[in-house]
Amino acid sequence: MAGQKLLAFLRELRATTTWKVTADDTSVRWQLSGLTWQTTVIVDPRRWLGLEFEARDPATGKLVTYDIDTDLYDITQERQREFAEEIERDIIEFLDNLRKGSMLRGTDGALVFPLDGSWIRVVRGRFLTSASTHTDAAAARAGGDYAVVR
Repeated sequence: MAGQKLLAFLRELRATTTWKVTADDTSVRWQLSGLTWQTTVIVDPRRWLGLEFEARDPATGKLVTYDIDTDLYDITQERQREFAEEIERDIIEFLDNLRKGSMLRGTDGALVFPLDGSWIRVVRGRFLTSASTHTDAAAARAGGDYAVVR
């Protein structure tokens, strides 16, 4: 069933991360936070897997957000299993990189992190957030000052 690996990973974070969990009969909502970030992870194996992340630069106040989710796909169907597993892996990798200190926040409202063999650069614009993929960290960080997300 979708979400079981993600739930196991989230349970491991209890020892190292501030967290709060709420649950009902079908879903679990985890809220995790650090000094400059917060995230909500929702695991509902019958409907949806998702992560909502935001980090704020303490000096400039600029906020950047990033979401990973299964969208409106019916993840209970066999034909969506591989997709749900891929989203689950991406969420786990994202959180693990955050825990390891591989997540970087730019003073310009950007976020840079490794994901699935590439480096992702997320930039929050005035109205839209955009993401680009880069082959290495230096290319993703080009033109900005970055600090580790804590």
